Amino acid sequence: MTLQGSKEQETQTRTSLTFDIFSKYRSELFGISIILIMMFHYFHTIIKAIEPGSTKFSISYIYCRVLSSVGVEVFLFLSGMGLYFSYTKNKDTGAFLRKRFIRVLIPYLIYGTVIWFITDCVVNDRPITRYFYDLSLFSFWISGEKRLWFISAIVIFYIFFPLFYELVTSKHSTLNTGLFTLLLIGAMYVSSVEKQKQFDLTEIALTRLPIFIFGIYIGKMVYDKAKIKPWHIAVAVCTLLLRAFDAFIGIRAKLGSPLPNALKTANRYLTSTLGNRMESSAFSIGFMALCIALLMLIKWKPLHSFLKSAGGLSLELYMTHVTINGVLKSAGLDLCSLPVYLLSMVISVCLAILLHLVSDIVIKRITRPAAPSETKG
Repeated sequence: MTLQGSKEQETQTRTSLTFDIFSKYRSELFGISIILIMMFHYFHTIIKAIEPGSTKFSISYIYCRVLSSVGVEVFLFLSGMGLYFSYTKNKDTGAFLRKRFIRVLIPYLIYGTVIWFITDCVVNDRPITRYFYDLSLFSFWISGEKRLWFISAIVIFYIFFPLFYELVTSKHSTLNTGLFTLLLIGAMYVSSVEKQKQFDLTEIALTRLPIFIFGIYIGKMVYDKAKIKPWHIAVAVCTLLLRAFDAFIGIRAKLGSPLPNALKTANRYLTSTLGNRMESSAFSIGFMALCIALLMLIKWKPLHSFLKSAGGLSLELYMTHVTINGVLKSAGLDLCSLPVYLLSMVISVCLAILLHLVSDIVIKRITRPAAPSETKG
């Protein structure tokens, strides 16, 4: 091979796009996801609280129809992807689960012990048994208490992760993962029809399981630095077009003229609980691809640093923000008011930083290797 040919090959290798790009911008994507979640909570509160017709309602509805809660799907996708890396490096299942549970449950117990007491015993004057019921996380799976549903869900997802890992690393991984996902979606559809009340209690978590599994599957491609092919990009574009179509018919139906019968049918399926979650999961793929493309173009370091900082606090911000919103609402404050919501965000960020610092101290003490015992001479 000539020197020129070697240089051309090196340049081609260096410039070819691989799935490793997800790993490169993982922290920024986490930051984007938690920011979008916090924004969604505000706009979703508005469309539930005020009547259609005002500019405030229209802006909020457009946001919820265009972006919706895609931040949650992005968060779970990235979580699954990161778990693949962690487990591949050390396949000791016990050590893996212990590490993940410590990382999630320590911050939760530090914060949850206090916030559930304030929520249940102080604000809502509930019995102490309800406090322990909520703190245990069983209240989500049994009664549908959704305030901290994400913690309940991620703990269960972690428990089943080794099985999902075996699925995506099996001999026919693509076929097996696809069939399992379709079977899972089919089971959820049957449940939504036959056991709708029970399904509605926990659908906010269970319908996000496919995107978590897909994140694990893509984690393998990221780990192997598989090349991104033109059809991968085409799929991502299709998910964006599907969301554009979904947003168009939804906004037109709510804020514009009546829909033709064909579009009414499409809107009914896309706004059904399961249809909405699956479409949002698909959209998250194209959305992340779009975000990565923009991050590659926008090299402004303060922006990347800000997003990375937000991403590093994403778990803590989720817990503090959703619960502070609940406390402020119970105190009679109007969360539809922008100043009140900004106050909620400021309090949430301060508590998240404090929780992160305290959790790190506790986790380091728990996981610190024991000092070797002194031998007497």
